[in-house]
Amino acid sequence: MAILKLSFFSKQPETKPWSYPEEYNENISEYLYRRELGIPKSRYPVNNSSFKSGKIPQLMKEIEIDMENHDKVFSSHWISYNEVVVGTKCNKLLILNVQTNKRFEIPLVCEQNLDSTQEIRNCSGIRSIAVNPSKTLLAVGAGKPVQVTVYELPSFEPVAVFSGHSDLVFSVAWLDDYHLVSGSRDGTIRLWSIESKIISEMPLLPNKYINVHQPLLSRSELGGKVRDLQFNPKTEQIMTLSTEGYVRLWDASYLNGITKIPLTHTNENVCLTMNSKANLFAVGSQEHISVVDPRTSSIVHEISSVDEGCGVRSLSFNNHMITTGGGYGRISFYDLRAQQYLCFPPESNSDKSLVLDYKETGVGWLVCI
Repeated sequence: MAILKLSFFSKQPETKPWSYPEEYNENISEYLYRRELGIPKSRYPVNNSSFKSGKIPQLMKEIEIDMENHDKVFSSHWISYNEVVVGTKCNKLLILNVQTNKRFEIPLVCEQNLDSTQEIRNCSGIRSIAVNPSKTLLAVGAGKPVQVTVYELPSFEPVAVFSGHSDLVFSVAWLDDYHLVSGSRDGTIRLWSIESKIISEMPLLPNKYINVHQPLLSRSELGGKVRDLQFNPKTEQIMTLSTEGYVRLWDASYLNGITKIPLTHTNENVCLTMNSKANLFAVGSQEHISVVDPRTSSIVHEISSVDEGCGVRSLSFNNHMITTGGGYGRISFYDLRAQQYLCFPPESNSDKSLVLDYKETGVGWLVCI
C-alpha cells in the first residue's frame, strides 16, 4: 500500500521552512458593531501573543526564592498567576506562592506495605507534573513510589493512582480531561484513563481508599529509555524522546508508531518541547537545540547552546520564541524568525557596549515553565 506524504512547504529553497498561523478570535458583538459602522475588517490582524513573546524577556527581573531544606527542583507547573506546583529531588510536592514565598506541602500517596528493599536505585524525585485542559486535575509522575498520581484541583485531594511502570516516570501529558500518557525509564509509554478498570484500592485514611488503575495501552521503545514526551492536540499525535538518539511520533488513539526521526546530536538528550500552532518540536542536547518538523520527518533547524557543553536542561516553545534553561544557570531566548538569541546587558559589568546571549541567574540548572 502506497503512502502519500503531503508537504506544505514551497519547492523553492527557503531559510525559514516554517510558518506561524495567526490566531484571531473576534467578539461577535464587536464584529457586528464594526460592520454596522462600515469599518473594514483588518486583512492582517495583529498577533498580540507573538509580540509579547518577543518583548517580555527584556522586562524580566529575577527574584530568588529560598527553598530552604528542599533539594533540587525537578519539575514545576503554574496553577494560578502567583502559585506554582513544584516537585523536588527529595520527593516533595509543594505549592509555592511566588509573591508571599509561602509554601504548603502536599502529602504523596504511597502504599503502606511498600518494601524498602525493593526500591529502585536512583529512582527518587518528582520528575513530571501536568494539568488537564479544564484545569481540574493534576498528574504527578514520580519514582518513589513508581507511579502516576492524580490530584483534584484546587483541593489537591488524590483521586486516582496509575500503577504499571517498573521504573522512574520521566514525563506525563494529558490527552484530554480524562486520559493521559506517561513515559518512563523502563522504556515504555502507557495510556491511562480515570475511567479505566480498577485493579485494587490503596488505603489513604481510615475508611478512605483511592482507586488504583491499570493502563489501557502500553508500548515499548525496544531498549531505549523514554526521557520526555509531548502531545499535540491539533494533530492528535505524541512525540517521545529516546535516550538512544531519536524521537518517535505516535498516534495518540492507539499508540501506533508513525515515524522515527534520528537526531544529529545525541549526547544528553533530556528535554523536549512543542509549538502546537506551528507543529514543531525542539529537542535539547549537550550543546545544541534541534527543531524537528514531524510533517517532513526531519530536523529543519539547529541552534548552538549558550551553555558551552554543560547541557540544555529544559525548554519552552511559545510562538516563535524558544526559552532555554542550561546547566550553567543561564536562561536564553532564541527568536526563530530572526534566527538569533535575544541580547541582554551583563548584570555585573558597567560596559554598556557589552551584550550577552543570555540572562545571568544563579548557580545551577534551570527549569523553564
